[in-house]
Amino acid sequence: MVEGMLQFSRASVQIWRLGGGLSKMSEAETIAKRLAFEFLREGRYFASSGPVELKMPGAVAAGTVEAFEDFTQQVEYGGLAVQAVGYEEGTENPKVHVYLTHGSARNIKALPKDIGGTAIAVHRVGAISVRPDAAGKATNRGHVFERNGRICCGSSSGPTSEASVGTLGAIVRRATDQKLYLLSNNHVFAGCNHVPLDQPILSPGSQDGRPGLRAPQEVGRHSAIHELRSGDPHFVNPCDADLAIAVLTDDHAVTSWQGDATDGYDTPSIVSEPVSSMTVKKFGRTTGLSSGIVEAKVPTPMPVNYVAKHFKGVVWFKDVWTVRSSTADPFALPGDSGSLVVTEDGSKAIGLVFAANSSGEYAWIVPMPCAVGGFGGLQLVDGHGV
Repeated sequence: MVEGMLQFSRASVQIWRLGGGLSKMSEAETIAKRLAFEFLREGRYFASSGPVELKMPGAVAAGTVEAFEDFTQQVEYGGLAVQAVGYEEGTENPKVHVYLTHGSARNIKALPKDIGGTAIAVHRVGAISVRPDAAGKATNRGHVFERNGRICCGSSSGPTSEASVGTLGAIVRRATDQKLYLLSNNHVFAGCNHVPLDQPILSPGSQDGRPGLRAPQEVGRHSAIHELRSGDPHFVNPCDADLAIAVLTDDHAVTSWQGDATDGYDTPSIVSEPVSSMTVKKFGRTTGLSSGIVEAKVPTPMPVNYVAKHFKGVVWFKDVWTVRSSTADPFALPGDSGSLVVTEDGSKAIGLVFAANSSGEYAWIVPMPCAVGGFGGLQLVDGHGV
């Protein structure tokens, strides 16, 4: 085994005891990373074809070694498969969250409830899969919101070359040329890297054209992507975003307003980091307006299965966040990809939806500071055609 990689045994983990002075926050983060890296090393992730060796994270506080072993061994022998491991950031007593693709309720209940005093919450969420063509199966009546004769953000959108739709997330200004662009996911605007440059982007998407609804019209032209990379995270750097932009081709076609006239709001120009327990909302093509609670940051590689017309593979992500529905309704479903997630009062943008589990209870978001840091720098646009 390569020196410096995670070596999990009672002898080798004694170095973890050096971290006895860590804060609750850093302790939760380190435990989450240790769990994730151990699960990777053991091939416990649902998409792992074998062990994944990555550089060992930092030390954990004294007194956690045996509890850590107990937890990881029970996951290994309990027939449970891991989707992601995250931790709460910004809470007084942060928990570590373990997201599982499958496992019996009995085995999950038998897992230890804490590691060294840090609470462990285990959730069975199922495997996370992104299929750009799945929106029509979620609902064949995608939302198209209008204001002052313009198409609103949060509406159905997609390229002319693809039989798929997602959500038009926001209007942004690009620092490199000061032009206006539309922001969404790579798998929405770019068909997972494969839509040609300058391809027309429609709203509503072509799948959502129907009687009684405005016809799909060009709102932009595909311009740039944040590349999706598939491969073992030992060899291929995990992605931190699923993003694409399209240059706005008609300033009068789209407004920065999000959603409908009753519950809608203007796109906030302020960007903020997500914080655990923050109440958020979004408008999306499939579920419309929905509310959720920011739960955990996922700092280590997690697999997402992508299936598109020209792209099929497992893309590993890191430094993304989970949002859990705060109601009995889904927070996000296929077609909501690209939705802009904002604070409860609509004053700050905190992320962009890119994946969800099959029930829609959980969504995974790209944090907004990461999103606006791409493409040479972006600024969310407010007050446009409102």
